[in-house]
Amino acid sequence: MSISDNINELREKLWDYDRRYRIGEPIISDTEYDLLIRKLRRLEAASKEPIPPDSPTQRLGGEPMEGLVTVPHRVPMLSIENTYNIGELHDFGNRVTKFLADTANKNSKETKELAWVVELKIDGVAASLIYEDGILVQGLTRGNGVFGDDITHNIRTLRDIPLRLATKKPPKQIEIRGEIYMRNSDLVLLNQSQQAAGLTTYANTRNVTAGSVRLLDPKICAERRLRFFAHSIGFCDGLHAVNHFDFLEELKTYGIPVTPHVRRFNSFTDAVNYCESLYAAEENFLSDLDFEIDGLVLKLDRFDLREQLGSTAKSPRWIVAYKVEKYEAVTKIQDIRVQVGKSGTITPVAELEPVELAGTTVSRASLHNAEEIERKDIRIGDVVVVEKAGKIIPHIVRVEKHKRTKKLLPFQFPNLCPVCGGVLSQDSGGVFIRCNNSECPAQIKEKLRYFAGRNAMDIEGLGKELIDQLVDSGLVKKFGDLYRLTWELIRSKNLERMKAKPKNPDEIPLLVKNLLDGIEKSKNYDLGKLLNALSIRHVGVRVAGILAKHFGSLEKIRAATEEELNSIDEIGTITAQNVFQFFRTETAMIDDLIHELASRNDQKSNQNTESKNKGTELFHFKSDSDTLSDNSSENTFLPLRDMMIVVTGSLEHFKRNEIEEIINKYGGRALSSVSSKTTFVLVGKEPGSKLAKAEKLGIRIVYEPEFLKMLEQ
Repeated sequence: MSISDNINELREKLWDYDRRYRIGEPIISDTEYDLLIRKLRRLEAASKEPIPPDSPTQRLGGEPMEGLVTVPHRVPMLSIENTYNIGELHDFGNRVTKFLADTANKNSKETKELAWVVELKIDGVAASLIYEDGILVQGLTRGNGVFGDDITHNIRTLRDIPLRLATKKPPKQIEIRGEIYMRNSDLVLLNQSQQAAGLTTYANTRNVTAGSVRLLDPKICAERRLRFFAHSIGFCDGLHAVNHFDFLEELKTYGIPVTPHVRRFNSFTDAVNYCESLYAAEENFLSDLDFEIDGLVLKLDRFDLREQLGSTAKSPRWIVAYKVEKYEAVTKIQDIRVQVGKSGTITPVAELEPVELAGTTVSRASLHNAEEIERKDIRIGDVVVVEKAGKIIPHIVRVEKHKRTKKLLPFQFPNLCPVCGGVLSQDSGGVFIRCNNSECPAQIKEKLRYFAGRNAMDIEGLGKELIDQLVDSGLVKKFGDLYRLTWELIRSKNLERMKAKPKNPDEIPLLVKNLLDGIEKSKNYDLGKLLNALSIRHVGVRVAGILAKHFGSLEKIRAATEEELNSIDEIGTITAQNVFQFFRTETAMIDDLIHELASRNDQKSNQNTESKNKGTELFHFKSDSDTLSDNSSENTFLPLRDMMIVVTGSLEHFKRNEIEEIINKYGGRALSSVSSKTTFVLVGKEPGSKLAKAEKLGIRIVYEPEFLKMLEQ
C-alpha cells in the first residue's frame, strides 16, 4: 500500500473516531487517538502532497497567531430580545401574531397555531462556522454583530466541530451559528491544573471560554476542552430544510452537535407553558446539566415566515429569550445524610454551611442518588458552588476541587439502612438504592403518611408529628395497628401533646379525639382507595382504579395470577409483577388490616341496618357514578367534563396518584394512551413518548400552569 493510500485510510478512521466522539460514543481512548494522530503526522511529513485543511492533524497544527483579524459577517449576528416574566413573553407572542396577520393579510387564528421551537440558551460565547463544499474554512466570534474576530485557529482545536461535514452532498456554502462552552466538570479539572502550576483559577465556565477562544496560541486553547452546540443558521446555499426543527435534524446528519433537549410545539401558548413548567418545577433535567444555561429561547419554526417578520435594528422579530435570574454561591458541605422513602429508596442530602441565595438561606441540597455523588465526586468537607435559578430548588453545580486543602475521603454510600440496619440493594438496571426491610421504621412512617393521605384512606388528624410518635412508641408498626388504637393505649405511652390532663385523666384530649374520629371515618372508602393506600410499587390512583374495576373485590385481586394481571389493558409487565409479589409477600399485613377493618365495621353494623348494608360492600369496587353522585353537591360545575386526558411526565403540584383522581373528580377521564379521541395531553417534566405521539396527531398540549387555570374556574 502506498503512502498516499495509508494516509487516506488513516484519515478516514480518524474522521469516524471524531464523529463517534461528537455523538458521545467514543470507541478508542484519547491516548490511542493521539498515537494515530502522530502516525498520520509522520506520514504526511513523508509525503510530497499538500495537507488539506480538513486533515485531523490540522486540529493542533500551526504556530501562535500574531494577532486576531476582524472579518465582516455576511449576515449580521444580531442580539436576541430578552424577557424576564411571563407577561413580557406573551406580549412578544402577540406582536408576532399581529405582525404576521397584518403583513400577510391572514386570519389571526392561523398565525396563532404556528409551530414554535424551544431551546436551552447556552451560557457561552457565540460563534459562527463557515463551511464550503463541506470543509471548515473559517470560524468567527460574534463581535459587534457586524464584524467578528477570526478564530479559525482555535475553532479547529474543538473536537466537537468536524473539519469536514459527514455527508457526501454538503451545501455549497453554509454558515452554522452556535455557542462555544465549557462543561462544569472540565472547569474542575482546569482549576486543579491551574492551581498545581501556581496560576490563577477561574470563577466560572463562561469567563474561561471567552478568554480561551481569543487566545493566539491554539495549543493552549486545545488544553481547555472547549465544546460547541449549534443553534441557528446564517448564510446558506444548498440547505434542504425549510424550518428550524428540520434544520437541526439536518445538522445532526452532518456530524454537527446541536443544542440538546430541543422541543417543537404547535402554538406559542404551548411553548410558553412548557417554559413556565420548567422554571416552576422543583426538580427537572435542568439541574442535571453539566453546562451552564441562562434561559430558554423560543423561535418561530418556519423560515419563510421569519423572512416576513424580518428584524429591527437590534434583533430579529421571530426569536425571543425567556431568561431567569441565576444565583450562585460558594459554600461548604458539612455532612451528607441519607433519607429513607416509603418504598425504601435511599436519597442522599448535602448538609451545607448556611448561605444566602436569591433572598433565602440555603442549608440543604438534594444529591438525588449515589451515581450523582460519584459523577461529581462530592465529598464531606468540599467547597462547592450551589446554584438556584428561578424557582428551581438549589443544586450543586460543581465541586471546587482545587480548594481541597486536605485529603477528603470519598463518600461511602451505606451498605445498610441508616434507620433499621437492613440490607440495601440497587434496582435492576436503575440508579436507586433501596432498603428491603418492610418493617423499617422510616418506611413505616412514610407509608403511614401516604396511607392517611387525602387520595388514600383520608385520615384527618394523622400528621407527621403524630405518626412519628406512634411509630417511635411502638404503638403502630403496620396499617392494622391504626385501627386498634384506643385512648387507653395512647394514654399508657404518655406521649407528648397526647397526655391526659392531671385534673381529669379520663377526659380524652382534643388531639386524640380528632385522631380517633379520623381513623373511624376512614373506613368509608372504596376498593380503589384501599389499593392506592397500600403503597404497592407502581400502583397509584389510576392503576388502583383499573384493578378495582376489573376484579371488583380485594379477594379476587389477591387470588389473581401474574398472567391475569398482565393481561389487563393499561397494566404493564412490571406493575403486574409488583402487584402479584406484594400480595404474596405481605399476606400477614393484609390479613391483619382486613380483620381490623371488618371488626370495626361489624361493630358499626350492629348499630343500624344502613351501616350493616354498607358493611357487606367492604373491599368491593365502588363505581365512578357512585362517587360522582356522592359528591354531586360539591361538583355542580365540572371544568373537565367529558374530556379524555392523558398525563405524561412528572408534575409539580400533583403526584401521579393525585392527578388522575383530580381529573376524575372534575368530570374528566384519565387515560394511559394517546389516540385521536384524546382531548389533550397534560405534560410535566421529562415527558415520555406520549408527547411525541400527541404532537404527531395534532392533539392539544397542556402544561401545568394552564391546567391549574382550568381548575380555578
